[in-house]
Parts: sequence; C-alpha cells; structure tokens
Amino acid sequence: MPEPLRISKIKHLEKNKRRRDFFTKDASTIAKRILGDYLVMKNKDSFLVGRIVETESYLGIIDDASHAWGRKITERNRVMYAPGGVIYVYFIYGKYWCFNIIVSEKENPQAVLIRALEPLEGIEIMKKNRGVSELKKLTNGPCRWTQAFGIDKRFLGKSIESRDLFISLGPYKSFEIVHTKRIGIDYATHSKDSPLRFYIRGNEFISKG
Repeated sequence: MPEPLRISKIKHLEKNKRRRDFFTKDASTIAKRILGDYLVMKNKDSFLVGRIVETESYLGIIDDASHAWGRKITERNRVMYAPGGVIYVYFIYGKYWCFNIIVSEKENPQAVLIRALEPLEGIEIMKKNRGVSELKKLTNGPCRWTQAFGIDKRFLGKSIESRDLFISLGPYKSFEIVHTKRIGIDYATHSKDSPLRFYIRGNEFISKG
C-alpha cells in the first residue's frame, strides 16, 4: 500500500524536476528511464502524485503504430514535431484522454505514452475524479490515470517541466523492467509485436491489458 507523501517531500520533488533537455533522447530510452519517476500535478492547494510504473514508446515516422507514421501531419498531431519535452494529449472513444510526452529532436516525432501510475498523493481527489473507491483501479491504465488527475486538452503542447505538471527523478531504481509488445495497436502491420511496452515487474498498478 503506497504511503502518502509529506509536503516537504513534494518540495524535494520540485528540486529534482526532469528538465526539457532530458527528453531529447529517443522514445525507448526515455520510456525506460522514467519508470520509477514521479508525475506531479499541482491542483489548486493540493498535489496529485503518482509513480510511473508502465510506459510505451512510439518511434515516429518509421513506426506504423505512431500518429506520425510516414511523416503524417494533422492538426491533432502537429505538436509531435516540436522538440522533446512537450505534452501530447489526444481523445479516444469519445470520452478519454491519453497522455504522451514528445521526445527526441525537433521534426523527429517520437513519443512516450504513460500507461499507468502508482497513486501516492491526492488519492481522495483521484477517487472523486474517477468515481472509484478501489485503490488498485484508480490509475492502472492510460485513461484511468488521466481521469484521476483531470487531464484534458488544456495540457496539449504544454512543457513537461511547467510549474503545474512535471516529472521528478525517482529516489531508487532497483527494479526489473519487463519488455513486451504494446497494447491496442492491432491496426499496425509491421510493428504491432515490437517489444516497446515497458513496466516494473511485480508492480500491482500496471494495466491489465
């Protein structure tokens, strides 16, 4: 069971914020390196904090599961061509948001999808946002955690090191990373079986797909 973080601890997280230049590496590298880090959101007078436990990498123009496959550019995905370190959110099924971080260099539209978090702080707010009381179901999926955190179109194109939303370096990395294929991309012909999904082995908050 995760322990709540004290406000003094959250101030420490702010000091260890990942800077935008960290996100200029390729998607697979970043997807693995942010496992165990904290996603932190300031919500008025409170904080929402989750430990990143599951990610997927999308490799841009060479990846037929990516929104930028073949250098496709639309109004929705235009932000993917920005330099690494900005947020890409998109709407699915008419009611859910998925949250990605654009990585790599400008015009190389790679992205990391954050699939699941381990909830640490602001849990009562998350429960209210989700309408769910069971802790394990709060943030164990890409649409569940965004709903718990109140993610929506407002975050599209924002910096991942903003005052209100950022990633902080995790205090320890003593875990095994599982590599497996991504979820929900059966439309991809060439890359659907590529091992580009990463999660912390044994963590109870990974998605169940």
